[in-house]
Amino acid sequence: MQISSKLFNQQQLKQFSSTTEELQNIQNKIASGENILRASDDPVSAVELSALNVVQKQIEQYERNVNSASDRLSGIDKNLENLSNVMIRAQELIIQASSDVLGASDREAIALEVDEMKEEILNIANAQDSNGSYLFGGYKTNNIPFVKDIAGNINYEGDRGIASLSISETRVMETTLDGGTLFQAIKGPEEQNISIFKMLENISNSIRTASSGVNAVQSKGVAELTFENKNPGVWSFDLTGNLGSETITVEIMGEDPSELVKQINLSSTGVQASIEDDGKTIKLTDAVNGPLEIKNLSIYGIDDAQKDPTSFFTVQPTDGSGNKIGGSQKLFDSNQLPAKQIDNIASTQIHISNNRGKIGARSNSLLRQGELLSNRRLGVEKDVSDLKDADLATLVTNLQSMLTTMQASQQSFVKISQLNLFDYLR
Repeated sequence: MQISSKLFNQQQLKQFSSTTEELQNIQNKIASGENILRASDDPVSAVELSALNVVQKQIEQYERNVNSASDRLSGIDKNLENLSNVMIRAQELIIQASSDVLGASDREAIALEVDEMKEEILNIANAQDSNGSYLFGGYKTNNIPFVKDIAGNINYEGDRGIASLSISETRVMETTLDGGTLFQAIKGPEEQNISIFKMLENISNSIRTASSGVNAVQSKGVAELTFENKNPGVWSFDLTGNLGSETITVEIMGEDPSELVKQINLSSTGVQASIEDDGKTIKLTDAVNGPLEIKNLSIYGIDDAQKDPTSFFTVQPTDGSGNKIGGSQKLFDSNQLPAKQIDNIASTQIHISNNRGKIGARSNSLLRQGELLSNRRLGVEKDVSDLKDADLATLVTNLQSMLTTMQASQQSFVKISQLNLFDYLR
C-alpha cells in the first residue's frame, strides 16, 4: 500500500488535533477539579451524578425547612413563656386584692394593672415571626388575627389552620398553633371554654367588686335576707344550719320570695325561713342559734364576673330582737369571686404548659431530624465527590505521558516530512 505525502500529512495533522483536544480536556479537568465535564466523558456516571444532585438539593431544602420551623417554634415558645409570666402576675394580683386590708382605691390600682395585661396579651396574640407572618392567625398569616372592636371586645379573625413544612420525603412538621384554641378555648374547672381576654376582664371586675361582696354570708342564728333579681331563672346556693348543709335550688322569676322560703323550709339544715311584713325580706332563724351560712351562689345567666353585679343576696345578721349586728353582707354569683378567677388562672397555666409541651416536643424532633439530614447530606456529598471529583495525580501523570508522546510524534513527523525522492537516490 502506498501513502502519498499529502495523505500522510493529513493523517498526522488529524492525530495531532485529536491529541491536542485530549490534552485540553485533561487540562480542563485539572483546572476545574472535576472528573466529568460533559455527559460524554462518562454517560453512566453522569446519570448517577444528576440523580445525586437532585437528592442533594432536596436535602438542602429540607434542612432550610428544619431551620425555618425551629426558628418559628422558638418564637412561639418565647411568646408562650411571656404569656405564662403574665398569668403568674395576674394570680399574684388577685391574691393581693383579696386582702381585707385593701380599700377600694387600692383595688382600683390593681385592676388597672390587670387591664394593661389584657393589652399585653393582645400583643402576644398578634406576634409575628422574622418574615412578618402572624404566628397565631392560622393560614391567614398576613392578617392581624386578634382585633379589638369598638366595645372593647377582642375577636379572633384568623382561621383554624396550622401551618406546616416538609422536613423529609415522608414527614411534615406543624410550625404554628391554632390561635383560636390557644387564646379563646381554655378549658375551665368545669370543662367550659374560656377566652383568656374575657378571663382578664373577669379578674379586673372581680377585683373592683371584691370590697363590696363576701365569699360567704354568715350569722350566729338570725338574719334578714333580701335579693336583687335582674336574672330570672334558677338560683342555687349552699345553706348551712345546725343540722348540716344542703344545696338549695329554686326558680326565682321576680321579687316574690315565697318559693325561696318554701325550699329553705323543706331543707334538713335546721334553718327556718319566713317572710317579713314588707313582703320582700326573708327572716332566717336557726332553732338553736347555731351557725348560719350561705355560700356558692349560682345565678342563671351569670357566667362571668360583672362590672356591676345585677343579681345578688344581701344578708343582715340580727339578734333575737331584730337589732342589726354589724354591717350587711352581699353575696354575688360565685363567678364574681376572686377565688373563682384563681381557679381559672390555674386552668390557663395548665393550658399554656400543655401547648409549650407540644412546641418542645416538635423542637426536639426537629433537632433530631436536622442531625439525620446532615448525615444524609454528608453521605450524598461523598458519593457526588467520588463521581465528580478528579484524581489530580492520575490526570497529571496522564498529561505528562501524553505530552511526551506528542513531542516524540511531532519530532518524528518533522523528520519524516523532510524526506524526499532524492534522499532515496543517494
